[in-house]
Amino acid sequence: MKGKKAAIALAAIMGFGAVASLCACGGSGGSGEIDFWYSASVPDGRIISEMIDAYNNGQGKEDGVHVTGDNRGSVSRTDLMVNSPNVIMLSDEQFKQFAVEDYYLDLTQYYEEMPGNYKEEEIPTSFTRAFRIDTKDDANGKRMAGEGAAIQGIPFGVDPMIYYYSINVFEEAGIKIISCEEKDLEKKYPGLQPHGYAEYSAENGAKPPVEGATVSENLAGESVYKIFNNLIPMNFEEFRYLSKCFTKSYTDNDSTTDYGSATHHWFSFGWSVGGDCVGYDGEKYSFTALDSSANYLVTAKDGVTVNGKHYAAGEVVRYEDKVKQADIATMQGLHPLPSQQTAMQEFINLSVPRDKTGGMVATGYGVATAINESVDALYSASNKVAMVSGRIVQTTTLEVAYKGQYDIALPTQWREYKGGSVYYKGEETFENEYLKVIGKQYDGTVYTGELDKDAESGVPFVGRQTGYGSFSALMIPVNSDSSNYEAAWKFIRWAASEEGQRIYMKTGNVPNQSALALSDEYAAIGSGRNYRAAAIAAQGAEIGDWAYFNNGAWVDKWSGNFNQALRLGYTTPEKFMQDFAGIANTDIGKVSIVMNGRW
Repeated sequence: MKGKKAAIALAAIMGFGAVASLCACGGSGGSGEIDFWYSASVPDGRIISEMIDAYNNGQGKEDGVHVTGDNRGSVSRTDLMVNSPNVIMLSDEQFKQFAVEDYYLDLTQYYEEMPGNYKEEEIPTSFTRAFRIDTKDDANGKRMAGEGAAIQGIPFGVDPMIYYYSINVFEEAGIKIISCEEKDLEKKYPGLQPHGYAEYSAENGAKPPVEGATVSENLAGESVYKIFNNLIPMNFEEFRYLSKCFTKSYTDNDSTTDYGSATHHWFSFGWSVGGDCVGYDGEKYSFTALDSSANYLVTAKDGVTVNGKHYAAGEVVRYEDKVKQADIATMQGLHPLPSQQTAMQEFINLSVPRDKTGGMVATGYGVATAINESVDALYSASNKVAMVSGRIVQTTTLEVAYKGQYDIALPTQWREYKGGSVYYKGEETFENEYLKVIGKQYDGTVYTGELDKDAESGVPFVGRQTGYGSFSALMIPVNSDSSNYEAAWKFIRWAASEEGQRIYMKTGNVPNQSALALSDEYAAIGSGRNYRAAAIAAQGAEIGDWAYFNNGAWVDKWSGNFNQALRLGYTTPEKFMQDFAGIANTDIGKVSIVMNGRW
């Protein structure tokens, strides 16, 4: 197998002894005693210990393997070079920097020849490609990662991006909260349309669309029923409008919160329309954080071939293919989506204040705070918000003092509705923008709130449902005892299978197995909190930009200005790109990794 020669050479150099007696999948005659190093909080560490005990007392007996766990925290380069454990748990952020230095064993042949109950097809593709990277550079000194590359890590779980919201604040505003997946909406709530947040007319004696909904006044002074569905993503307009509803400067200080939202990460905006902060044109990467070219959703029933790659209906075309297909704007079977620039500007506008003060050069919506963004901002004494982005494991923070006062919703998604989502009273500015009310007339037509679709294929006009996730994986250090490679693999495949994941998911991390993640069993772990939203969010989660390449250093030089100047109105998008595009492109040009299947 790949990596064996490196293992033998390193063993000889570093005094690890002979490792000549290797079988086809790497190791026989070992002790079967496996050291497993992991990093976890004390409560999560107890659950991982439970998982290890379950293996040792069950499948481990059949495998002839016994595992000893060690909650070591971080793993250093020295740990991987000397006295390496048999199995390590690492995050996506740490993975590639050690992979390019050849510190992991190639697990491809193990998976092909003895997968056990672990099967890649049962987990999302984004999970597996996050830990695939080839063991050798190509002729250009680049190393392919992603789809089709060597398996060097097995996905162990994901901590996905979600939104937390204050139940009390929502209910005080007259909002009826429901939990219903889009596929079940027609059956469970036939009076509703598929919106994350929507307002239904209560005028002329209109009955509530949902039992328990009450009449309240919206920002436009109209009598409406307000419905929030925490299992359907809000589109961009709904998110900014709902944030506006909870921002004091837009409500004559009537809002109980200073701002509507706090969100630090742009991923669910840019990725949803098919954009990113980097784009690969087949030869090199470019900094595309504010790329102005349109993106495209495939609407043809049988799919469309773009730049030689076939896309199925509902998929979004990758950057490389859209820039290489010269006639893409006129191709049939594609629906244009906003550019990365449009999506990023939407995200930036949330936190840029309404008025220029203190040296600001830009204005924005002013409905989100760009500071004090930990999840307890929902209830902190200053800068209180109604919604805040976070990760599912942060429920631990909120449970300490705010148990039962918050819940979980999905990240934003680009979604188009028939007739649009908003209207204006006067000049088309954000101050004059209001959400269209379902059941009211606009320009002589009753607004139904129906999701727009392609007339021929019926494919809905929605972008990717996605957001970042913090992924973990299990690896075998190549410098560990090679006679125990196979024993280590047997534990890994079990830990990543449904049996192991059923225990590990008690940590709150979403299990890698989609069926298990979307099961009532995982949802019940939330104990009343909406863990179903976390499971759904995880299915489309991707690694963050800090984990794209060898390490996250390429992000550091521009992210500070992005967060502390651009998102606060002290610079403009044009000035930001003028100052940092060249720097970012230089750094990207130095990376030795090419991702396959992502962009």
